[in-house]
Amino acid sequence: MAESKSEDPLDLTQSGTKALESLGIDIAATRSLRRHFAYACLDWSERMNHIGGALGAAFLQMALRQRWVEREFDSRVLRITRLGQRELSIRFGIEF
Repeated sequence: MAESKSEDPLDLTQSGTKALESLGIDIAATRSLRRHFAYACLDWSERMNHIGGALGAAFLQMALRQRWVEREFDSRVLRITRLGQRELSIRFGIEF
């Protein structure tokens, strides 16, 4: 993701749309929600941008369903599972 201010909207390429749809994310339905589709959101603890908005929420829900991440009890903290590490590495080139 290129550096962006939180008010700057982000969008998907055609290949990005296909990749996320192949993971079960309904991009058309996500775009139709009342909230912003996607924008860079500065994480308060890590001080790095992540994807905010409807797309970020849809990706999180997919990652939870696929057991790529798990929520820490009574916290906003997420733990990336071994499966998640493998899938994120294979699909997105993220190294752990």
